[in-house]
Amino acid sequence: MDNAQSVEDTAVGDPPRRRSRRGAWIVGAAAVAVLLGGAFGYFNTNVLDSGRICHGWVTPDEAARALGGGLGRVSASEDSATSCTIRKAGWLPGQDERLSLRTVTEQAGFPFGRGAWQISAARHVMSGGTHGAYDAYGGWALLPAVCAKSFDGDGASPVLHADVTSPDTAGDADGMRDLLAAASRALIDGSADCATPGYGDTATVTSAPSPARAADLDQVCGIGGFQLTKAQGPSGRRVIEQVVGSPGQGSLYCDLSFDGDRDGPFARLAVVGDPALVAAFTGRDVTRAECAGRDTVFALDLRYFDASERAATHLPDTAGFTEEFTEAAGAAMRCA
Repeated sequence: MDNAQSVEDTAVGDPPRRRSRRGAWIVGAAAVAVLLGGAFGYFNTNVLDSGRICHGWVTPDEAARALGGGLGRVSASEDSATSCTIRKAGWLPGQDERLSLRTVTEQAGFPFGRGAWQISAARHVMSGGTHGAYDAYGGWALLPAVCAKSFDGDGASPVLHADVTSPDTAGDADGMRDLLAAASRALIDGSADCATPGYGDTATVTSAPSPARAADLDQVCGIGGFQLTKAQGPSGRRVIEQVVGSPGQGSLYCDLSFDGDRDGPFARLAVVGDPALVAAFTGRDVTRAECAGRDTVFALDLRYFDASERAATHLPDTAGFTEEFTEAAGAAMRCA
């Protein structure tokens, strides 16, 4: 009986021990999976960090989208009271992307500084709730004038700048737009010096750049009657144009360049109807007109050509260029 009982006891007792080992293995595997999943989430996503960064201007997700989205953990260092550096990093080599956000006071006339326009037909242009320009590599947004006392610089125009600073890295244009708009609102809402009731309440309207294309020299920049019929590069290269907006929209930006010219546009032309940008021309000698009930500015930023270069390009001088452009654009918009 004793031997029979011993065998029976062993037979009955074995299965629980096998189930215990299997259960321990499952629990251990689950724990490892949770640990790895948590580590992956920590190092490659922002699910564990829903707070705001960069002086409270943006969220980690807004910053990540501006840098192109994808996996990577976002962090920020506040370099000064008016700037910060945002970093998106992951486990894999080469996953280190950086974005700079800073507020400065630009000189009066920004973004239409003589010889250095910061508005271009190669960038998206914002108007309405947020005024500015951007592409996948960065952008800027105008801030209310009352913010100037809070920012670095000796100018009168407060501006928020965003720039991708990691080499050979492009972000996302739509993400950059959203970042600039969100940071501008947060910055103003969070600063007593910048408080501006109603700022950003109007919907932001975005105009996208056209593809670079060969210019129709009988209708330059898509403006009927604007002709540069003999224009060409110094070596006979064709004229290339890129356009944002149209006369019918009340604002237009057009860049003209010679095909293959590494010096960039030889002319930047603008029909400016946005009141916030029209204000940049206060006190400057520009052509103005009333178009569709709005004060509108016709502005040009032209590269200097000496007499021999001008003869080779068949371009009019500054006075002739201005007259051709403003008369044609004004007629196309039926300006008074």
